[in-house]
Amino acid sequence: MKAAAFYEYGPAEAMQYADIPDPDVGLADVLIRVQACGVNHSDLDSRAGTSRWPFELPMVLGAEFTGTVAEVGTGAGHIRTGDLVTAFQQYNCGRCGQCAKWRPDLCEAFEVFGTTRWGGYGELVSVPARVVVPLHTGDDVLAVAAGQCVVSTAWHMVNRLALVRPDNLVLVPSASGGVAGALVQCAKLAGARVIATAGSAAKAGRVAALGADVVVVRGDGDIATDLLDATGGQRFDVVLDTVGGDLFGAHLSVLREEGTLVTCGAHAGEVVPLDLIQLFRNGWRIVGFRLAPPGDLAASLELIRRGAVKVPMPPRRTVSWSAASMSGRCSLSPSDAAPMRVRKRDHANASRLAPIGRTSWR
Repeated sequence: MKAAAFYEYGPAEAMQYADIPDPDVGLADVLIRVQACGVNHSDLDSRAGTSRWPFELPMVLGAEFTGTVAEVGTGAGHIRTGDLVTAFQQYNCGRCGQCAKWRPDLCEAFEVFGTTRWGGYGELVSVPARVVVPLHTGDDVLAVAAGQCVVSTAWHMVNRLALVRPDNLVLVPSASGGVAGALVQCAKLAGARVIATAGSAAKAGRVAALGADVVVVRGDGDIATDLLDATGGQRFDVVLDTVGGDLFGAHLSVLREEGTLVTCGAHAGEVVPLDLIQLFRNGWRIVGFRLAPPGDLAASLELIRRGAVKVPMPPRRTVSWSAASMSGRCSLSPSDAAPMRVRKRDHANASRLAPIGRTSWR
């Protein structure tokens, strides 16, 4: 099959348009012909070798995808060739001691598409039948392919970690990003009042369209002061942070006593200053997101399919990988175009990657 794969860590040039073997299909597996695949910022880190995950190279990225079933193992159950499907982006073994304790997130043999096994950046992907999710004719396959990662992360942060309740005051910094935009919507579904920040007026407009009650555009002033001005001096019950960086301390400082900050990302900076005296005097809780368990993955897909959480779509264009391939790399292909948007932060929510002859976005 054709795929965008990398054989060594490095910049965009490390990603190659390659012929690689078709995935093996076990008795309880199905082979999916990929129609669309999500592109996440973590893909850039994986290719660059900065993700802190160990990879067995070559690797085909792509945790979330949609497509049609091309082949079915004899033990795959009710799934049939031609079915329109997606799959949980990650899954547990169901047999180890941790799984027996109802802790699938601590599974000793945890698998993640595009990280521990090949994902959707190719024409075909092999998937255990037990993690396949059937789709219906009217489902938006592009939104499903782009949204599972961001919406499941947001849903888990809001409902399992932060325990957001009706009328809570919630801060979502840098809310034009993929997870952050989903956080705005999930917090609103929980009944919260949401204050968001954005880096420009244009991004602020897109965030407001997702349901934020107030959007503060970051300027040269003190962001903590600006946020408290926006709330009339009321401090936040919850901060849902996806970026870290220099503003982490400012976002923490606007929490009320015994408030909670939940974090899932650090693309603005992985090491942050922390005043421990303020932390324990205020009784603040800092909680890290690890992963979304199967129930939250299922919930996220249902939210996307019902349209309860929107996955914004950038303009489309059609690109053929085979026509775009030059000197062994995807120099004009979707595998470069979508990650380029993410790297430049010229995006609102996730980008999508579509395979040969289909639709891509820029």
